[in-house]
Amino acid sequence: MDALKKFWHGWQRFGQFIGNMVGRVVLSLFYFTILLPFGLGATLFGDTLGLKTDSGSHWKDRTTPAPDLDAARRQF
Repeated sequence: MDALKKFWHGWQRFGQFIGNMVGRVVLSLFYFTILLPFGLGATLFGDTLGLKTDSGSHWKDRTTPAPDLDAARRQF
């Protein structure tokens, strides 16, 4: 029975080692094939904050809807 316990603990350590290695490989592949190209594309071609405009001011015009009871009910 003692030999089976030693074998089981060794098998668990081996499984944990293999799981760590597979996790590192899978996450590395995910990063370099999906996240990195997306981030580079968003950085190079995107303007998420709208800062690349030619106007002198970055303020945006705001329109406020008329305050009525239906608009108050639709806000949640």
